[in-house]
Amino acid sequence: MDTMIKKKLRLIVQRGSEHFALRIEELAFFYTVNKLVFVTDSLEKKYICDKNLSELEDDLDKNIFFRANRQFIINVNFIRGFRIYEKVKLQVDLTVSTNNRPIIISQETAPLFKKWINEV
Repeated sequence: MDTMIKKKLRLIVQRGSEHFALRIEELAFFYTVNKLVFVTDSLEKKYICDKNLSELEDDLDKNIFFRANRQFIINVNFIRGFRIYEKVKLQVDLTVSTNNRPIIISQETAPLFKKWINEV
């Protein structure tokens, strides 16, 4: 992939009938529920995004955002920490609420996550 490709600085999201242009660095995490993609910002406001997580993963800066699992993409600037979960997985804690949705990183992805968080 060409590292010169400019990543998005803003994302258009929706709440009710209103559309908002949010700055990417204000977005704490993206998650999917029943094929809908939601984004939570730094103020813990929740919006609907019209892209799926795979499309977002392509659009977002990989130095800032990490695809934690099939449900979550997280922003490094909102990670409080992480801990071992079920001996081989990791559970990531954010500085904003995930509404009791745990962010679990699989055994396979855990080494990539540790390397990523150590390098950014």
